[in-house]
Amino acid sequence: MPNHVSKKSKTQDPIDTVVGSVSEDLEVPVASEIVFRKIWRIRKFKKAVSKLDFVDSPAFTCSVNGTITQWNVSVRFWKGSNGKKVTNPVVLCLNLTGVHTSETGQARIRYQFGVWDANIRHWECSSISSTVLNLESRQDLLSIGYKSLGIHDRHSDNEKDVRIMIKIQIIHSEEEEHSLSQDLARILAVNSEEFSDTIIECASDEGNKTLKSHSLLIRSRSKKLGTKLEDFQDKENKNIRYKLDLSFIPHDVVQEFLRYIYTDKVQNAEMYACKLLPLSKRYGLPGLTALCERTLITSITPTTVPNILLLADECGCENLRKAALHYCEDSEEVKGNVHIGKSLAWRVMEMVNPDLFLEACESIGSSSSNLGSTDLEE
Repeated sequence: MPNHVSKKSKTQDPIDTVVGSVSEDLEVPVASEIVFRKIWRIRKFKKAVSKLDFVDSPAFTCSVNGTITQWNVSVRFWKGSNGKKVTNPVVLCLNLTGVHTSETGQARIRYQFGVWDANIRHWECSSISSTVLNLESRQDLLSIGYKSLGIHDRHSDNEKDVRIMIKIQIIHSEEEEHSLSQDLARILAVNSEEFSDTIIECASDEGNKTLKSHSLLIRSRSKKLGTKLEDFQDKENKNIRYKLDLSFIPHDVVQEFLRYIYTDKVQNAEMYACKLLPLSKRYGLPGLTALCERTLITSITPTTVPNILLLADECGCENLRKAALHYCEDSEEVKGNVHIGKSLAWRVMEMVNPDLFLEACESIGSSSSNLGSTDLEE
């Protein structure tokens, strides 16, 4: 993201002595490209993460073109094999907590995390991520994305504080306000009983949940999904005529699956691509397959490449498979067997798909013998 700072605001008063405070900059390289830079100072970081189950930043606001968005950043923790909290690395989450706008519209959200190296006084930044959202007035929390981040001694200043940075850019779509996809997105968001004729069952932690939909769109977008529609009568709503049983799929995944069916878009594609790709192949949605492949190709890292390879092979996605193998050829980290020697994902691949594992090893210029007994015992 651009690094031209043009305006700085005062640091907000801390909400909690542990949580710390958020300060902000505006980066404005040109009038149409405002980048909000928020810096969250977490007081006594190591003490805070050892005592608390989660840490949330004070809320902050980003306003663009009459749309006011409210955000926070949260620190969450992985759990080890013993079920106990792992305090390093931590998981940084960017959350949209509210939107105030008079008009609904599509927007691309670009964001980037960073952590301050107090020794050399320099920001260590992650790669830039992006997602497309349907911005409409709301007050519920929506997770936009997350990054796993290691916090080391160099990140603590003399007061044992750690500074976390988040850059956010909100780019409104040039799509016409009342285009077909925009109108369909509004219909889906309203979940209207007046126009819906289909109930979709999906899984959730509280048991099965239902979503309302339209059989015409389902049939026109996917013949395979259309054949799964069952005749159904709802005593409370006479308009409901069909039921679609997707109770084996989590509620949030079904929501994004439906969003694609209605609008050709997925919110937070990086988070859902690996879950939507098998569904796209199963129900014959080649456009969704291509979207998921593009997203996964841009997210390949030494850590994710084995899982992406397995997924590509399982789903028969040759473009994604080739991209992952090419990455193995080009990545020095993978070539050095750092991840093959230590990653459980590579060992799983060797067990469940040995042919694919050998092909990956050939791309790396390695062999399965690199997985020696020493590595397995670690």
